[in-house]
Amino acid sequence: MSAQKLFFRPWVLIAAGCAVVLAAVEVVIGTGGTGTALSWVGAAAGAVLLPVVAQLGLLAGSVLFGLRVRHVVVGAMREIGSFKRGEVTFTFRALPVTLRAQIGPWRYPVILRCWLAGLLSALAGFALVAGSWLLVSGPLGRGFALAVTGLMLYKLWPQRVPLTTSTGWLLFSLPRLGEPERSEFLAAPLAARVYAALRRGEIDQAAAHADELSEHYPGLNATMSCQVAVMEARGDYAPGVLTLLKYLSDNDVPPRKMSYLLVGIAGLGFKAVEADQLPADTLLPTARKALHDAVGLGYPEFELNGTNGLLALLDGDAETAARLAAKGAEYNHSPLSRADDFVTLARAHMARRDNAAARSALVRAEELAPWSPRVAETRQRLSVS
Repeated sequence: MSAQKLFFRPWVLIAAGCAVVLAAVEVVIGTGGTGTALSWVGAAAGAVLLPVVAQLGLLAGSVLFGLRVRHVVVGAMREIGSFKRGEVTFTFRALPVTLRAQIGPWRYPVILRCWLAGLLSALAGFALVAGSWLLVSGPLGRGFALAVTGLMLYKLWPQRVPLTTSTGWLLFSLPRLGEPERSEFLAAPLAARVYAALRRGEIDQAAAHADELSEHYPGLNATMSCQVAVMEARGDYAPGVLTLLKYLSDNDVPPRKMSYLLVGIAGLGFKAVEADQLPADTLLPTARKALHDAVGLGYPEFELNGTNGLLALLDGDAETAARLAAKGAEYNHSPLSRADDFVTLARAHMARRDNAAARSALVRAEELAPWSPRVAETRQRLSVS
């Protein structure tokens, strides 16, 4: 990301504006440089705490109103531990300053449940804002109160970008969804069952759910994506790529969904080339461009380390492939994607003639998705090497 694009991101502008306002307030009050520094410390604390409190409200609302919680990630940077309770995976990372969760519809009525969870998230955030102003005292308190207020207002701005949905979107945009977005949202519980079955390795069950989705919601993005996911689970990468390309050519896709589809084209395209299902000279340029365009549409580049690692492997750069695949496996939250990254890592080690390291990586992949076609093929290649 260029420095110019980074500077004009909303949260950067909010942080800069908050810093300037706090400095001006402390100058007027007469606390000087020390007061300004303390107010910035308070603002930093508020910037960390407000998103966590809002996310806790959303998690509480998800449990209370029957949404699906699949993964809760506490902290940032390197993973230090993980455990599973029921269907929910909890991951802890080295720097405990963030809280993220994968939340989605699971039961009907879909829109009402999601709206109520968003409302509880907003109420949790407003409670922190109100408390910060009631208890404000000194530069630290002023910095904290201003930061949480600014961030809460930002969270109320309706926006839905790749991998992020704001509280404001849930409250103000979700109830007014038009078609086909409304049907896409209503199809989400059934689509979630497709992906849940795939994570368990129950491919036939996933295919049955995908067929049911096709019957009730034909032609939707969610329906097509589930069909492609089943193809990928069966190792049918070429039909998956062609299905995605046809859908893009036949439909006017909004930017957020476009970014996901382009990532899918890139990932499946690279796998199709790897498996010799489609020719590299015709598909690789298309898949490369899809990956580049997805980032241009806002898809976080750091989420694509594993995909870029597979591309590097196809380009013959085993060192870069191993580095990117290891990074993708370390930070990826999806068990299926992590399994893919470990397979890419294993194959990169094989290309470097380090079969011991390759077997170690393959063991990690087998723990996550032993049924995966790439896992099975890599296992076979290692057993005869």
